[in-house]
Amino acid sequence: MQSRSVLMATCLTLGLGLPATSQAFPNKDITFIIPYSAGGGFDRTVRAIAPYMEKYLPKKVNVVPKNVAGAGGRKGISQLFRAKPDGHTIAVFNIPGMAVPALLGQKVSYDLKKASWMARLARGTYVLMVGAKSGINSLDDIKKLNRPLKITTPGLGSTGHTASVVASTVMGLPFKMLTGYKGSKQFILAAIRGDGDAVFALVTTVRKYVQAGDVKVLASFEKKSSFPGAPTAREMGIPELEGMGLERLVGGPPGVPADRIKILESAMLKAMADPELQAKMKKRPFLPAGAAETSKRVDSVLQFYLKYKSAFAK
Repeated sequence: MQSRSVLMATCLTLGLGLPATSQAFPNKDITFIIPYSAGGGFDRTVRAIAPYMEKYLPKKVNVVPKNVAGAGGRKGISQLFRAKPDGHTIAVFNIPGMAVPALLGQKVSYDLKKASWMARLARGTYVLMVGAKSGINSLDDIKKLNRPLKITTPGLGSTGHTASVVASTVMGLPFKMLTGYKGSKQFILAAIRGDGDAVFALVTTVRKYVQAGDVKVLASFEKKSSFPGAPTAREMGIPELEGMGLERLVGGPPGVPADRIKILESAMLKAMADPELQAKMKKRPFLPAGAAETSKRVDSVLQFYLKYKSAFAK
């Protein structure tokens, strides 16, 4: 009996009482897939947090960002779902952008409901804006156009397009999408030039254009508007659009062991709380959430956008 107690104490001292997967993890570099080209918001966020994750992981390994662009983010996420579910391959997800193709019945090689969710990094909220030289100065002016509102977007599957369709539908605005723009800079500049009437864009992206006097913000979907004179969704009587935006979530392929998810979740949450990283991300702050909250958020977002499935098909 005594020898058994001694053996158990020795195991605990040596760490042998830990689950085998925890002891071994991570035992090699972690690949952090970014399903978009370098230079965008997703790329900057992942490259900012990666070295701080290394600081808080239980073993010294590298967290290596890897751009896998293509098919509106689907190529990178498809690669993630083919990876071994051992926690050494993770990815940042664009929600709801990556949910729309499946909602439309398009074939995708991933199932968001089966992903191993780990954390939320950030959320961006949308505003509706027009070019500074536009004759449109209010939502009433849009309603007086007597024609569809021409909205510039990257195209179906992008979060900007998704937000544009949902917001226009809920607000009762007839619309026409002008697509084909490669990124936020291009479709915002298109609206400023007058190629289109308006654009739905993220608050963090819009600020510099507002400060430069290039655009006018007509409405905000924040809880409290950052732009004087721009009413919030709740003030417009459409509270269901409050907080409508883009979620930057982190997940792995289906079947990552729970203890490994916990290790990665902890490393990300500690990294986002690191004062040095927070100072670097002051203009694009994190909005941390753990694995359980992230999983619930995905479910609620999917249910929300499912209601507008017919609008996406137009």
